[in-house]
Amino acid sequence: MVNTANPYMESIERNLPRIFALFDTDRSSSSYGYGDRFYWSWGLIDFGNGSFQGIAHGFARLLEANLLPKWVSESAIIERIDAMFIGAKMLTRQDGSLEEAFPYEGSYCVTALVAFDLISCIDLLVNRLEPSTIVRYTDIVRPMVSYLLVADEHHAFISNHLATAVAALFKWEKITGEGTSERAQVILDRIISNQSHEGWYLEYDGADPGYQSLCCYYLSDALETTRDDRLKTSLIQSMEFLQYFVHPDGSYGGLYGSRNTRFYYPAGFEYLALDCNLVSQLTVFMRESVEQNLVVGLDSIDEPNLAPMFNCYCWAAELCNRKSNIPNDTSLPCLSKDEFQIHFKDAGLLIDRRSSNYTIVSLHKGGVLYHFNQGKLDNLDTGKFFLDDKKHGFTTQNYCHDNEYTIANGVVSVTSQIRPVPKRLFRPWQMIVLRVLNITVMRHYWLREFIKKVLVKILITRNGKKVGQNIRNITLGTDLHIEDTYKVVNESIELQKGVNQFVSIHMASKGYWQKQDTE
Repeated sequence: MVNTANPYMESIERNLPRIFALFDTDRSSSSYGYGDRFYWSWGLIDFGNGSFQGIAHGFARLLEANLLPKWVSESAIIERIDAMFIGAKMLTRQDGSLEEAFPYEGSYCVTALVAFDLISCIDLLVNRLEPSTIVRYTDIVRPMVSYLLVADEHHAFISNHLATAVAALFKWEKITGEGTSERAQVILDRIISNQSHEGWYLEYDGADPGYQSLCCYYLSDALETTRDDRLKTSLIQSMEFLQYFVHPDGSYGGLYGSRNTRFYYPAGFEYLALDCNLVSQLTVFMRESVEQNLVVGLDSIDEPNLAPMFNCYCWAAELCNRKSNIPNDTSLPCLSKDEFQIHFKDAGLLIDRRSSNYTIVSLHKGGVLYHFNQGKLDNLDTGKFFLDDKKHGFTTQNYCHDNEYTIANGVVSVTSQIRPVPKRLFRPWQMIVLRVLNITVMRHYWLREFIKKVLVKILITRNGKKVGQNIRNITLGTDLHIEDTYKVVNESIELQKGVNQFVSIHMASKGYWQKQDTE
């Protein structure tokens, strides 16, 4: 039976067997402690994804909070954690960096993620570990921290990546006394200075509720370390924005976001719910979603994103046990009895609440729309998709701040350009070229960062040459109606009828399953 008082623990217990199975436990193996089975077991890739090593954090959290299932011994967890530190040391490059996507990637994000998780593990187990073990573990993490002090992320502004480094550097100074908080503060200032006055943190081109929940997880940990009032104010503003993207059916986020994600990382919400009634309302509502798989969570996440989701669930499970967090009322926007309309101009998002329906429209993405009626998703329309005679794709969905729109008398009109779809699959010859670059010129820091910028522009942020225009008129209300009027410059470009739920950019974290998908 599901533990409704703590829905995170049921999911954690379900997933522990597959998490245990990820790691090489053969002490005779040169890959002892590695967590990337595609590398150490299958041998299908030529480098190890370092992010798996961070699962030591979640194990330490369960151990210290006395949340381990009865069928898992403490000694077994301690042994696993030690193996993960050994594996992390072997995977760390000479410059202190780790990788996720290709050899010698110098991933700022993954280096920060693993550093944060291993530092958190040391912090949690400081009273259980021998002093010599603590010294050995900190020596393993120190090169990663050194890398974070000199490197940066240049290919895009991705708040959740920077937040990971903030949490890592603040906590490193806490456990070692070494002066890294100044650098952490510089990065935190960048995140907050780029936070919209509407409350959202920047993810590539705009607001993305899914990744913002992950960002809030790391920033909440930083808040726990620093007790910084400015950071707390920033996080509350973030929650005030995110409450509008909790849906009546229990789902969260979606294809109206800048990164098309709909996963929910709960720990930041659980942390702030302890003393904020607004967040408490949201958290209690979403616990049921987690319990029933109504939102993308640990059960449906894939391996590259598994470590942060697992660790986040472990902290959420601990926080959930601290107090009941029953709010004084449950007036989330999607459940409100009041009718309202709110327009987040910077985010390009319109929320329209009527007596029986709840509608979200992305103005920056050509009128991508979610319409809920009587508590269920009644209409999901992500725009128009076209193909030419060479099977090249074009869409109205590409993110554009310059879309013209009007909102008047219950009608939303959005004018968007029809542009090429930037997402694509790698061909073998392209992968060969990339690998040659990886092991040669991309080992040079600045050349590597330049090529990353090029790849991001090609696969995510590029708005290519326009081939037409679409005007979308949306009549809001219970009987919602959409009318598109488009014009293309070439007769070979044809509308693909029936394709109204799609994603136009390359984004690895899109498309995870939730229960509503197959009901």
